[in-house]
Amino acid sequence: MNLINNEIKKIFRPINIVIISLITAIIWILFISFNIEYFPNGSDKYIYDISVYMLNKYGISMDEEEFKDLKNYREKRVEKATQYLLTKDEFINSGLSTYDEYLNREENKTLDSNARKNLDKLQEDLFFEENNYLFWELQELDYVIERYDDKDFWVGLGGMDESSSQKQRHEELINSDTSYSPLNFRILGNYHSLIFGITLLILICVPIMIISIFINDNKNKVNYLQYSSNIGRKLFKKKIIASIISSFIIATVQLGILFIVYKSNNTYMFWDCSINSAISDMASWYDMTFGQYIILSVILNYIIAFITCMIAILVSSKVNTYISVIGIQIPLLFVLGTWLNNMGMKYLTSTYYYKYSLHLIYVILVGILGLMIVKRIKKEKILEI
Repeated sequence: MNLINNEIKKIFRPINIVIISLITAIIWILFISFNIEYFPNGSDKYIYDISVYMLNKYGISMDEEEFKDLKNYREKRVEKATQYLLTKDEFINSGLSTYDEYLNREENKTLDSNARKNLDKLQEDLFFEENNYLFWELQELDYVIERYDDKDFWVGLGGMDESSSQKQRHEELINSDTSYSPLNFRILGNYHSLIFGITLLILICVPIMIISIFINDNKNKVNYLQYSSNIGRKLFKKKIIASIISSFIIATVQLGILFIVYKSNNTYMFWDCSINSAISDMASWYDMTFGQYIILSVILNYIIAFITCMIAILVSSKVNTYISVIGIQIPLLFVLGTWLNNMGMKYLTSTYYYKYSLHLIYVILVGILGLMIVKRIKKEKILEI
């Protein structure tokens, strides 16, 4: 155990801590902080407020009666919008009398070009000059109601060809109350952006911390001395254990910082809401809540930390210079990071891919890297000096 502790101390040298602290600060500034400081941002605020309203009034899901009540709420807001429009000359002069007529003005053949031009100008003023909350809210509320009404389309692949198992799962979701979950795609998308920022930090920081304990020994030929005794030959295995522990420590610190700061986004209130909502842009193979989805993403980041650690060990234990390590590892980690961003993270449980296809890729990665590490350990035991 003392050997493992010593190796962990080598990994967490002050210079290494300073380097990853700087990298962490840069990544946070470039990729993460915006999604904390400015959420909800722009039109995101209005759909966020609608989700909060639904959660507070109807709970984690709606039934048909509650959905009708949401539509009634929309009508009350429409009445207020109509009253406000009646104070605008552009609206009065157009001959329109209700908000819905104003909303559907493009279909009105009786409007002349001058009236249309004035109404378009009124639209710009309401949304961008006045930044009128009521009209922004109604726009997003109509969008939310439309998606619930057309959930047969939105819960699924959006009209793309489906396999029998995908179709069956989508029908299950459409017929369940979870499709009326108030969790929307802005909240889920914001979380995806944040958690991938942490994944990116793990992909960068773990190799930087790990490679030094192998590179330095190879460069200084310390491993030749280690091979002269049975205890020394076992040191490679101890270094692997220390590296894995250290990678999990790095992941824990990064995740811990995120979830402390993430509290300010005020989305933990959706913890018990299903991710399989008509407004979430997510159809999962599993009946998962937002909280369970967060926990799964945490577990996934530990798996990614393990995979990254194994790659760093295999590469750095076979080369003698940092340039060689960088030249080999950067392409590997870039490919891994690209795959994680495009598929491996947010689509892990999605019906967009076959049920276990992405899971299988993780199993194969862990299995191959694990076998290579075991083979390397055995080789260390019999390697001739």
